[in-house]
Amino acid sequence: MADLSAPKTPKPISPLAETVLRTLRRRIVEGEFPANRPLPSERALAEMHSVSRTVVREAVGALASEGMLLQTEGCRRVVASLAPHRRRRTAPRVGVWLWPHAEDAFASAILRGIQRAARGTGASIVISAAPHVSWEDDVAAEARFVRSLVEDEADGAILWYLGGSKNLPALREARGEGVEFVFVDRCPPKGFEADFVGTENVGAARRAAAHLIELGHQRIAFVGNLDTASTVEERRKGFFRGLSDAGLTAVAELAFAPQGGEPEIDAARRVAQEILALSPRPTGLFVVNDSVALVVLAALREFGMAVPEEISIVGFDGQLHWLPGGGPLTTVRQDFTTVGERAGEALFARLEPDAPLTYRHVLLDSPLSLGGSTALLRSPHYSPRENPL
Repeated sequence: MADLSAPKTPKPISPLAETVLRTLRRRIVEGEFPANRPLPSERALAEMHSVSRTVVREAVGALASEGMLLQTEGCRRVVASLAPHRRRRTAPRVGVWLWPHAEDAFASAILRGIQRAARGTGASIVISAAPHVSWEDDVAAEARFVRSLVEDEADGAILWYLGGSKNLPALREARGEGVEFVFVDRCPPKGFEADFVGTENVGAARRAAAHLIELGHQRIAFVGNLDTASTVEERRKGFFRGLSDAGLTAVAELAFAPQGGEPEIDAARRVAQEILALSPRPTGLFVVNDSVALVVLAALREFGMAVPEEISIVGFDGQLHWLPGGGPLTTVRQDFTTVGERAGEALFARLEPDAPLTYRHVLLDSPLSLGGSTALLRSPHYSPRENPL
């Protein structure tokens, strides 16, 4: 790691430039200005520190003399890697962090894709996953995994990330030691730039809303959960944008929220009861993922609601795509194998000596897979029968 003490400059600099220099040095070491990325422009740095560009130029020159910046012809200075020297291996060593566990169908698909990308590289891959005991335990286990990458002298890792801002220090520490990261499905936390591969959730959810509207549904509700992941917010945004495209608003926004380790079906029954209590009752539902959609569908049927005759349901993920005909749920089908393959390719490219200077976010299209949970609205004058509760 770089030394945060007084800079080792070839000539004295002004006190104001010294202050800016210390701040810039700290931001580089902590990963706020990542290695192999251009430093912000002189104008931006001057505004950031409320000083003149002349002072910034003086501080940046001192940083360059310390070896913390690299100069490429015609381009802004680039932040140098601060990692200690390591013996370069002929084959990379990488870690993979999966969610919720390695046996999960989606996690297995991502791992298959990573293994495809690793063919011919000779890479050794260490796989780990959340213990899935509680959310707090999972986040803590993820932080331990990230720190273990440094101890194991890993070159990089692919993360299905959970920890949000809480595990940001662990990420920064590992990057400071030369570990490269690629994130899948969930975006990197704010303040940590990295390569990312996932689904174009906004557009896919927008198309899912359009599908319900094309079937004649105008009273449509959204069922989300308490997950704060970027994917959840993106799907919500896309759904509401799809309604807005047609001049509609959601009749309700409901939350699937199991309490104290209760069975998921109990939480789904509460959602079903809320749906049945709405007046007018929705004829269409967009649900944040297939796991929730399937238990809500089961709960609605328990209460006597006919799916799709009385209410159409669209999920997200493609959890049952392996069933004949794609399963009983209309859903957005994600290609997790391709996500894993693209993530592996991004990581191995990042480990090359001529790695790209900028981080890339790759978003994959996901088609709508029609199942048995959506149908044409029976009649424009259809009125739900009396509340079966």
